[in-house]
Amino acid sequence: MTGIDNKDNKFLWKAYPALERKFAFISTTLVIIAISILLYISFQSLFWSVFSVVILIISLNRFYFPSVYSIDSQEIIAKYFFRKQRYLWKNIRRFNYTKYGGYLSGRKQPSRLDAFRGMHILFGSHRDDIISKIQTYLNKSDTH
Repeated sequence: MTGIDNKDNKFLWKAYPALERKFAFISTTLVIIAISILLYISFQSLFWSVFSVVILIISLNRFYFPSVYSIDSQEIIAKYFFRKQRYLWKNIRRFNYTKYGGYLSGRKQPSRLDAFRGMHILFGSHRDDIISKIQTYLNKSDTH
């Protein structure tokens, strides 16, 4: 699901870290299972054991469930498991990225509010293409 959607001329991609990073998936799943077992042993309650698994997977939803992104000349849209987020290129002042993902912000300088504002994106297996497209759209929005 990567490439141009011809009807809307949008670049689409899906990031699914649990499938793309097998070691991280196995590691996190083993930790969740271990916590669940420890809770069962501690409280002798299947409820708390299962509840912990559900809460931990929900809290790691961006890792365990796919995120779908689309970009065009006007905006970037991210569809996560629990929500949808939209950001116009003209409102983005900063783009930082790492090996697995990036952060788009309306602030030029980093802030403690960054965790609550802006957009975190995951690249999936298409890192270089996505970075290039984002930088192209950001450069175009700077000239307008």
